[in-house]
Amino acid sequence: MNLKIRNVVFGIGVGIITVISIIGILFEIRFWYRVYPGINISGIDVGGQNLKQTAQAILRQTAIIKQIKLKWGVNEWYETLSNMGVVYDVNKSVEEALEVGRTGDFLKDFNSKVRAVTGGVKLEPVWSWDKNSVDMAVASVAAQIDIPVQDPAIQRDKTNQTVVVNTGENGQQVDQNLLKLKIQNSLDNWGIGTVDIPVVELKPKLTIEQANLVKNKALSLLGKKIVLQFPDNKQSWIINDDQLLTWLDLQSGEGKKSAIKDWVTELAQTVNRDPQNATFRFIGQGRVEEFTPAKNGVTVLQEETTDLIAGAMDKMVDGVNEQDIDLAVSYTPPDIKTEDVNNLGIKELIGKGESWFKGSIDNRIFNLKKAALSINGVLVAPGEIFSFNKTVGEVSQSTGYKQAYVIKEGKTVLGDGGGVCQVSTTLFRAVLATGLPIIERAAHAYRVSYYEVNYQPGFDATVFQPSPDFKFRNDTSNYILIQTVYDEKAQYLSFELYGTSDGRKVEISKARIWDVTPPPPDLFQDDPTLPSGKVVQTEHATWGAKVAFDWKVTRGGVVLQQKTFYTNYQPWQAVFLRGTKPN
Repeated sequence: MNLKIRNVVFGIGVGIITVISIIGILFEIRFWYRVYPGINISGIDVGGQNLKQTAQAILRQTAIIKQIKLKWGVNEWYETLSNMGVVYDVNKSVEEALEVGRTGDFLKDFNSKVRAVTGGVKLEPVWSWDKNSVDMAVASVAAQIDIPVQDPAIQRDKTNQTVVVNTGENGQQVDQNLLKLKIQNSLDNWGIGTVDIPVVELKPKLTIEQANLVKNKALSLLGKKIVLQFPDNKQSWIINDDQLLTWLDLQSGEGKKSAIKDWVTELAQTVNRDPQNATFRFIGQGRVEEFTPAKNGVTVLQEETTDLIAGAMDKMVDGVNEQDIDLAVSYTPPDIKTEDVNNLGIKELIGKGESWFKGSIDNRIFNLKKAALSINGVLVAPGEIFSFNKTVGEVSQSTGYKQAYVIKEGKTVLGDGGGVCQVSTTLFRAVLATGLPIIERAAHAYRVSYYEVNYQPGFDATVFQPSPDFKFRNDTSNYILIQTVYDEKAQYLSFELYGTSDGRKVEISKARIWDVTPPPPDLFQDDPTLPSGKVVQTEHATWGAKVAFDWKVTRGGVVLQQKTFYTNYQPWQAVFLRGTKPN
């Protein structure tokens, strides 16, 4: 291209740019402080209008709109804008219209202007409402349309051991959130037209086939149960047929996992625990002042447990009467383990004994607690013989004990320290479970009800100062720590023995009971210190019996201890004192 042609092309280009620039300038002059052409606010053409004209156009429209029409079927409702707190903001609507093409971003503004001129730009008016007022208005309309459902239900007749399935009734409900969205869209378009109210049909009603299926499934669960076990702490939960019936999905007849999971979630709150670091503080003289064994943290695996229960429920529907399942859990180890905090070999729980004292008088509970806590934290050295009487010390009023009933010289009388024998009995059980050699043990003269709660007869040990005593020897290579667990609310006492397991295995047979003899006839004795007509029982009748159980301790096939514990319980006569003192 020669120079002459190049100059011509350049001149034409400059001319075109000049023309476009002049047109652009004239366009901007023409619409100075006016809305660009092609812009409308929900159908109101405001293109080319100045601020005042645009505002007047919006005001004319808002003056027309006073209410919104809602419709469902042949029913109509009219909600006024004032009742919903609706306010159209004229100034902001004008500002938004004027701002189109004037943001300061050249390319964006150029595109907006071209789009407005060639195809038009639709804006929505700016408005606001009072949310609470709208919620109330919508709820008021819904209340006139909603029909509550009657959910299907299983009713159990325990008398006839059968069930009745109520099929339920269908209903309908306004979708209030969707209705509010529709009202918003209507207000965006000046409230013109009719808002159709969205109504959802609710269909929980069972068909005859579904009802029969559910009834058959429910009947198959009657008299059955699931036993959920947590072996770590010997906890278990029995899920009986009443609970199982609530978990039936009445639409399908299957176990409803969402309901089962809700139950498992509540259970987890009682089982879950954080890891517990070990603590150990030795103060000398064979005693530990502070001891907390390390414990793993426990977390119930809720999804897995829910699946286990649902699976067990399916098997029971198919004919299995009882299902035993283990709780699904995960463990988190503590940062500090028991063996990390001492050098005495106190590493783990090696034995435990338990007893319960429900129904005890206050003085008995006081004595029991005092004696039990006096043993808490005691260390028994390797080879050492532990003496209950020596460890607990003198049991009398002078050492703080109170009077409660004790067995003395063939009678039940008030004496210092009544209840201490429950402590020796509980420790005896812990030593049996641990497999340590028992040096001295004496049984009670007659059967005591406290000692047969969750235990068989014969698992008791009586003590009295200075004798009989309860003694055992630590024949392990490490120290043994005695830890007291006392729960007055649960009326529960236990002793936990900690040390290092050496692999010994303890076998305890069931108690053998023979020569059961009835108590002698009740004895009534006149008591001149009691008012005439008053009767006080001082002894309770108890059957006599001979009891024995076998105890065997082995390690690697070698017998360490083997003994049969015999007890001869005497029949005990009920004794009543009959008042003879003149009134």
